[in-house]
Amino acid sequence: MLNAGKLAKWIGAELQGSAENGIAHILTDSRTGHIPEHSAFFAFSGTAHDGHVYIRSLLQRGVRVFIVERIPDLGDATCSFLLVSDTLAALQRMAAQHRMEFGGKVIGITGSNGKTIVKEWAYQLLHKHRRIYRSPKSYNSQLGVPISVWNIEASHEVAILEAGISETGEMARLEAMIKPQIGLFTNIGDAHASGFTDIDQKIEEKLLLFSDARKLIYRRSPGELQEHIVQFAKRRPQLELCSWSTDTVQPSDSDLFRVSQINRKLRETHFVIERGLESWKAMIPYSDEASLENALHAFAIGMILHVPVEDMLSGLKELQAIEMRLNQKEGANGCTLISDFYNSDLKSFEIALEWMAQLQQGGRRTVILSDIQQSDRSDEQLYTRVNELLNGFRVDRLIGIGKHIAKQAERFNVPVRNFYDSTGEFLKKTSVYEFNDETILLKGARNFRFERIEQFLEKQMHRTVLEINLNALTHNFRYFRSILPARVRIMAMVKAFSYGSGGHEIARQLAFHGVDYLGVAYADEGVALRKAGITVPVMVMNPDPGAFSLMLEQELEPAIYRPELLARMAQVANSKGISEVKVHLEFNTGMNRLGMEEKDLGELFRVLTENELIRIQSVFTHLTSSDLPEHDKYTTAQLDRFDRLYEKIAEQLGYQPLKHTLNSSGATRFPERSGDMVRVGIGLYGVDPSGKASAKLQPVGTLRSIISQIRTLKAGESVGYGRHSIADHDRRIAVVAIGYADGLDRRLSRGGGSLMIHGKPAPIVGNICMDMTMCDVSGISCREGDEVIVFGSKPGIEELAARLETIPYEILTSVSARVKRVYLRE
Repeated sequence: MLNAGKLAKWIGAELQGSAENGIAHILTDSRTGHIPEHSAFFAFSGTAHDGHVYIRSLLQRGVRVFIVERIPDLGDATCSFLLVSDTLAALQRMAAQHRMEFGGKVIGITGSNGKTIVKEWAYQLLHKHRRIYRSPKSYNSQLGVPISVWNIEASHEVAILEAGISETGEMARLEAMIKPQIGLFTNIGDAHASGFTDIDQKIEEKLLLFSDARKLIYRRSPGELQEHIVQFAKRRPQLELCSWSTDTVQPSDSDLFRVSQINRKLRETHFVIERGLESWKAMIPYSDEASLENALHAFAIGMILHVPVEDMLSGLKELQAIEMRLNQKEGANGCTLISDFYNSDLKSFEIALEWMAQLQQGGRRTVILSDIQQSDRSDEQLYTRVNELLNGFRVDRLIGIGKHIAKQAERFNVPVRNFYDSTGEFLKKTSVYEFNDETILLKGARNFRFERIEQFLEKQMHRTVLEINLNALTHNFRYFRSILPARVRIMAMVKAFSYGSGGHEIARQLAFHGVDYLGVAYADEGVALRKAGITVPVMVMNPDPGAFSLMLEQELEPAIYRPELLARMAQVANSKGISEVKVHLEFNTGMNRLGMEEKDLGELFRVLTENELIRIQSVFTHLTSSDLPEHDKYTTAQLDRFDRLYEKIAEQLGYQPLKHTLNSSGATRFPERSGDMVRVGIGLYGVDPSGKASAKLQPVGTLRSIISQIRTLKAGESVGYGRHSIADHDRRIAVVAIGYADGLDRRLSRGGGSLMIHGKPAPIVGNICMDMTMCDVSGISCREGDEVIVFGSKPGIEELAARLETIPYEILTSVSARVKRVYLRE
């Protein structure tokens, strides 16, 4: 482990105090809730902050190593103070030295767009073949890069690091820390253009990252970027250009591969990769040009590292979207909020508008937009293009915030337009009641602090939220697609408020990614989907005859489990003059719940003969134990029994309806018995009762709350109703803003369960109350306002269900409707 004495030599610091204090972690923000052992704090100073003022409190929290620009008078001989003139430069020197001790390959990525996605997709393609480190999220700045470099471990074989700059002079500092042997230039665009005199200067500045590199990957296509790369390489004889191109560009000796026969479909792209006399058919599950470019950049990295092509082709099919930046949540007065404060350029604005359009909800569309700060266009050109995008996405109202956009007000012809010089002015002059039943996109540069607007427009509920990761939902959906034969359809079960995760939001995401059917329990659930603008076919599992008329109006398809219900449905359809009715037939093969029996076939065929308007869409049954290997004999008997029933029905009908039997566990354990469709429910939400696919699925829901108060419980004192928990020694108690009214099972009371705080379990003490829960945090460093996890990735929902001797279904569906659902997506 590095110690303070060695670090002082690395960064040229004057050491005061102990030279022996160990350093394993970097701390740059004193507000962090959890401070690992052996942390070193870098006290940054700026015009609006001074990290030195937090040294005393950090001492109390266990920090012993401080890199400072002035040494405080604290009189603590156990500390190590390293005095430097510039703490950020010292952090960068520390990272550069750590980089020099790394013996593996380093890949440096820069460019205007796609850096984070290329990095993550390269990891997805390569991690099974190399021990890879990649910088977290988009840590590519003057502060993010040294933190990324510091976390490289000797066990890694490859490190993939991003480098992002906004002005001249920055890349030389990043290059000194990254020192890549392999470089990748993604593309060039408008982002951060204001920091450079022109596009040529920006390209040359970014190219400095590859000053000592041995190989440089880029997409070869006519333009300024290619011209600069070629000239840059001529000045550096050690640098080998490794390009890829499409068949629209003349071949070159520098090409690693070429791409041809690009065929974009609704949600995927098919193409051919050619290298010499070899060629491979490939596919990615995205249809946009940016995703294709990003995927091929990642593929090129794999080729340089000699990863088997066949393995990468398989990986391309399963590329997963990276952590989402768009935040969707419920607003006041029936509104839906979409927030994106990550970037401020035209491209990210267009992406956000695309997500807004995909919601497909009724009501008007409103965009609240700040000045766009990352563009090299003139304001006249920039906001003329913004207006084109607003009109293209049929935005009804624009609220512009910032002096630049306000000065260009005349360039906008959106139906309703309002402009304000600042976020504060907007909040001062606007009432929340001016927004009703609309979708609102908040797209603001960070310095405009649009979080204040988000809080202003957000539906006011308590701080406990169920966070829904729509990227994980999509990943799980694609996983089931990948294990099933190509012809097999998927019905996604979104009954019971989508297993507690939300109704139309979940259904809309699945519809966007091509689900074939949606399944609900009751007609009103289907009606809610239709009102949300969802047009995917919907099967109603438990239809009430009194709702048949409504179902016909909304084009919902009932599951019929008695012949007389079919006759009743036909009667209602005839009375309305409807010429065709789509229904599904349910048969009981061993569940002994709803469903017709073989003895009902005669009556069923009679009703069908008398009512030619009925069209059987599917025939299905329910398996009782598809997740339990010990009952596989029974499961096989059910499947065989159903096959025989289906053949009789299809023969009588003269056509073959869809045939489906398998649920989530059945799809993973018996894919060869998939029939024509599978019904996937709990698996979409990241839970596999059979355990076979657990490692392949991602948790979708995270139930989180906050610490409302921390108090000391003296020995002999009790906490909570009934005095069931009396302290035998002094204890530190956190009161958490969640209770049984939110869905936290009361059986977890009195040590029956725990809540996760900073990755550590905090045992629940006393009885869980209606709105609050108390837990013991005596051994956990935390404070009021810190986050608390009930379930998510750790602990998983399966773990919580096992503790309660129940099933994950109950945990999910028990989360109260008063708990706000927050939807996140890339």
